[in-house]
Amino acid sequence: MKIFNVRIDRYTKTQFQAVLAECLEGSEAVKVSKINTEFLQRALRDKHFLKVINSSNFNVVDGRGVLWAARYLTLPLHGGHLFRSLECIGQMVYSGISIVFNPKFITYPISEAIPGVEAFKLVMQTASDKNKSVFLFGASEESLKLAIKKIKREFPSLRIAGFLNGYDHNKDTKIDVVAEVNKTDAKILIVALGSPKQEYWISDNIEKLKNIKIAIGEGGTLDRIANPSQKSPRIVNQIGLEWLWRLFFNKSKTETRNRFQRSWNAVPSFIYQTVKWKIKNGQTKV
Repeated sequence: MKIFNVRIDRYTKTQFQAVLAECLEGSEAVKVSKINTEFLQRALRDKHFLKVINSSNFNVVDGRGVLWAARYLTLPLHGGHLFRSLECIGQMVYSGISIVFNPKFITYPISEAIPGVEAFKLVMQTASDKNKSVFLFGASEESLKLAIKKIKREFPSLRIAGFLNGYDHNKDTKIDVVAEVNKTDAKILIVALGSPKQEYWISDNIEKLKNIKIAIGEGGTLDRIANPSQKSPRIVNQIGLEWLWRLFFNKSKTETRNRFQRSWNAVPSFIYQTVKWKIKNGQTKV
């Protein structure tokens, strides 16, 4: 289906892992984007970004906000155009409340999300099962090395063919990332540069990567693996308030300011844009 003209693939975790396994045996490299509410917001105002993420082979759902939007936008409208605004606002209220009190309500037409770290671990498990190596590109050197230690501990048979932090290649003596990846036999490339930088990098370089079969943008996943204290409790995730946890439970004041802006864009602003879209365009068909 589409949300704000962004193509969304309705994979379950099991289906996504099966797709990954199939792609590892394919003849061409594929791009995977993990779509959250911030992606959808950016796609509304940035046509180039919209084009880039719609060019991905797979756009999987990263976050319950996308599940809510899919459910809300596909709710049928019964009144005439005159009363559409009131009906859309009413639907926003009861569908929003359901995120906490009746979460099963938002599992149609997309049955589940595959959030950040969980999606990453599915990729690592698939690589391990298929005996395919991975290359990690992104995060700081400290976070990257710590994340690798923890990844190896959880997936002892996983082969990490190489890694490169997300900063050194920007220095005056630039490192050729593509050349570094091509020196290895890695079949999966993790790019954790943050969005939209990682999506642009993958789009610009995917055809230059000789051995890669899957390239996937992973945002701050490596940082969260390296620093699990940043991860919100499961119960918080289950009721869709991970964004609120991240807003208040971090140590950096600068990060708090950034988080506030991101949380505003990801939740209140996104809800407003979604309601506005439905009032203008009506029900989204599946």
